Amino acid sequence: MGHANRSEPISNADAAVGADWVALAAALADAPEDQRLRAQLATALTAAGRHEQAVAVLGAGFINLTDHDGPTLPCLCKRCLQPGLATAEAGDPPMAFVRRFAVARGRVLYFWAPRELADHRGLREGIEARLLARLGPPAR
Repeated sequence: MGHANRSEPISNADAAVGADWVALAAALADAPEDQRLRAQLATALTAAGRHEQAVAVLGAGFINLTDHDGPTLPCLCKRCLQPGLATAEAGDPPMAFVRRFAVARGRVLYFWAPRELADHRGLREGIEARLLARLGPPAR
Protein backbone atom coordinates (compact mmCIF):
# COMPACT_ATOMS: atom_id res chain seq x y z
CA MET A 1 0.00 0.00 0.00
CA GLY A 2 2.97 2.36 0.32
CA HIS A 3 3.01 5.52 2.37
CA ALA A 4 -0.02 7.27 0.88
CA ASN A 5 -1.82 7.73 4.19
CA ARG A 6 1.08 8.92 6.32
CA SER A 7 0.41 12.14 8.17
CA GLU A 8 4.01 13.36 8.46
CA PRO A 9 5.54 15.57 5.79
CA ILE A 10 6.93 13.89 2.72
CA SER A 11 10.34 15.50 2.51
CA ASN A 12 11.98 15.90 -0.86
CA ALA A 13 15.24 15.42 1.04
CA ASP A 14 14.20 11.78 1.50
CA ALA A 15 15.17 11.15 -2.11
CA ALA A 16 18.72 9.85 -2.17
CA VAL A 17 21.26 12.13 -3.75
CA GLY A 18 21.74 10.96 -7.31
CA ALA A 19 18.65 8.74 -7.11
CA ASP A 20 18.01 6.69 -10.20
CA TRP A 21 14.84 8.30 -11.50
CA VAL A 22 14.26 5.46 -13.95
CA ALA A 23 14.09 2.94 -11.08
CA LEU A 24 11.87 5.31 -9.09
CA ALA A 25 9.54 5.69 -12.09
CA ALA A 26 9.25 1.91 -12.38
CA ALA A 27 8.52 1.62 -8.67
CA LEU A 28 5.86 4.35 -8.92
CA ALA A 29 4.22 2.51 -11.81
CA ASP A 30 3.78 -0.44 -9.44
CA ALA A 31 2.49 1.75 -6.58
CA PRO A 32 0.89 4.91 -8.05
CA GLU A 33 -0.79 5.78 -4.73
CA ASP A 34 2.53 6.04 -2.89
CA GLN A 35 2.88 9.78 -2.30
CA ARG A 36 6.34 9.54 -0.77
CA LEU A 37 7.62 7.67 -3.81
CA ARG A 38 5.95 10.21 -6.13
CA ALA A 39 7.72 13.07 -4.29
CA GLN A 40 11.04 11.21 -4.44
CA LEU A 41 10.67 10.67 -8.19
CA ALA A 42 9.83 14.34 -8.74
CA THR A 43 12.88 15.34 -6.69
CA ALA A 44 15.14 12.99 -8.66
CA LEU A 45 13.74 14.30 -11.96
CA THR A 46 14.33 17.88 -10.81
CA ALA A 47 17.92 17.03 -9.83
CA ALA A 48 18.39 15.51 -13.29
CA GLY A 49 17.12 18.71 -14.95
CA ARG A 50 13.90 17.05 -16.10
CA HIS A 51 11.68 19.81 -14.73
CA GLU A 52 8.71 19.26 -17.05
CA GLN A 53 8.58 15.57 -16.14
CA ALA A 54 8.81 16.42 -12.43
CA VAL A 55 5.81 18.75 -12.69
CA ALA A 56 3.88 16.08 -14.61
CA VAL A 57 4.61 13.46 -11.93
CA LEU A 58 3.46 15.84 -9.20
CA GLY A 59 0.39 16.90 -11.18
CA ALA A 60 -0.69 13.29 -11.68
CA GLY A 61 -0.88 12.61 -7.94
CA PHE A 62 -1.19 15.89 -6.07
CA ILE A 63 -3.51 18.91 -6.04
CA ASN A 64 -1.61 22.17 -6.64
CA LEU A 65 -2.41 24.48 -3.71
CA THR A 66 -0.20 27.34 -4.91
CA ASP A 67 -2.08 30.66 -5.04
CA HIS A 68 -1.94 32.96 -8.04
CA ASP A 69 0.90 35.41 -7.46
CA GLY A 70 3.12 37.87 -9.21
CA PRO A 71 4.46 39.97 -10.83
CA THR A 72 7.92 39.88 -9.21
CA LEU A 73 8.52 36.17 -9.91
CA PRO A 74 6.63 33.92 -12.33
CA CYS A 75 3.38 32.61 -10.85
CA LEU A 76 3.34 28.95 -9.82
CA CYS A 77 -0.44 28.40 -9.56
CA LYS A 78 -1.96 25.54 -11.56
CA ARG A 79 -3.08 27.85 -14.37
CA CYS A 80 0.18 29.79 -14.73
CA LEU A 81 2.81 27.15 -13.86
CA GLN A 82 5.38 26.81 -16.65
CA PRO A 83 6.78 23.28 -16.16
CA GLY A 84 10.06 23.97 -17.92
CA LEU A 85 10.77 27.19 -16.01
CA ALA A 86 12.79 26.16 -12.94
CA THR A 87 14.80 29.32 -12.31
CA ALA A 88 14.04 33.03 -12.24
CA GLU A 89 15.63 36.32 -11.23
CA ALA A 90 14.14 39.31 -9.44
CA GLY A 91 15.34 42.51 -7.86
CA ASP A 92 17.99 45.10 -8.49
CA PRO A 93 20.65 43.83 -8.31
CA PRO A 94 19.12 40.58 -9.57
CA MET A 95 18.77 37.69 -7.14
CA ALA A 96 18.55 34.12 -8.47
CA PHE A 97 15.63 31.91 -7.41
CA VAL A 98 14.98 28.20 -7.96
CA ARG A 99 11.55 26.55 -8.10
CA ARG A 100 11.02 23.93 -5.42
CA PHE A 101 8.00 22.14 -3.98
CA ALA A 102 6.64 20.75 -0.75
CA VAL A 103 4.04 17.98 -0.52
CA ALA A 104 1.68 16.74 2.16
CA ARG A 105 -1.52 14.71 2.16
CA GLY A 106 -2.10 14.73 -1.56
CA ARG A 107 -1.22 18.40 -2.04
CA VAL A 108 1.75 20.12 -3.63
CA LEU A 109 2.86 23.67 -2.93
CA TYR A 110 5.37 25.17 -5.36
CA PHE A 111 7.58 28.02 -4.17
CA TRP A 112 10.54 30.10 -5.24
CA ALA A 113 13.60 29.86 -3.01
CA PRO A 114 16.80 31.88 -3.21
CA ARG A 115 19.36 29.74 -5.03
CA GLU A 116 21.58 29.66 -1.94
CA LEU A 117 18.76 28.16 0.19
CA ALA A 118 16.90 26.12 -2.41
CA ASP A 119 18.24 22.74 -1.29
CA HIS A 120 18.38 23.44 2.42
CA ARG A 121 16.51 20.59 4.07
CA GLY A 122 15.21 22.81 6.87
CA LEU A 123 13.49 25.15 4.42
CA ARG A 124 11.54 22.38 2.73
CA GLU A 125 10.73 20.60 5.98
CA GLY A 126 9.49 23.84 7.52
CA ILE A 127 7.19 24.51 4.58
CA GLU A 128 5.89 20.94 4.69
CA ALA A 129 5.24 21.21 8.44
CA ARG A 130 3.29 24.45 7.93
CA LEU A 131 1.35 22.84 5.08
CA LEU A 132 0.40 19.91 7.31
CA ALA A 133 -0.67 22.26 10.09
CA ARG A 134 -2.88 24.22 7.68
CA LEU A 135 -4.46 21.06 6.30
CA GLY A 136 -5.36 19.89 9.79
CA PRO A 137 -5.66 16.30 10.96
CA PRO A 138 -6.19 13.61 8.31
CA ALA A 139 -9.76 12.51 7.65
CA ARG A 140 -10.57 9.13 9.12
